[in-house]
Amino acid sequence: IVIGVIDLGFCALAMYLLAPSSPDLDFVTLSVVFILATLLGFASHAPGSLGVFDAAMLVGLPMLGKEQLLASLLVFRILYFLIPFATSITIMGIRELWLSVIQPWQQSRKLRPAPAVAQSSQQQQPPKQAAE
Repeated sequence: IVIGVIDLGFCALAMYLLAPSSPDLDFVTLSVVFILATLLGFASHAPGSLGVFDAAMLVGLPMLGKEQLLASLLVFRILYFLIPFATSITIMGIRELWLSVIQPWQQSRKLRPAPAVAQSSQQQQPPKQAAE
């Protein structure tokens, strides 16, 4: 619960920093509207609260211009959803590449002897002498 409260607080802070600064908007007002919009998004069961969160923010903050607030919400969604998603997809792709291609290739190289080693071991054996 504590981590969720901290996460919501930082999300509200990010939204406060991204919000247009033209009308005087204090952090508490934006935080209350942000948390209520988030709860409405959870209650709607829409993926990513898409549409519900945005509409609640527009209704809850009528003093901000719609275009400016929508631009802020778009930047917020890019920062909060798309960048972490792209980062995690990249990390998982690299890990899967490592596990399915690179690691088996390295293990197969360890199992078979190198050609130079096999030739050098044959040359080191002394020649057989004929039995007298």
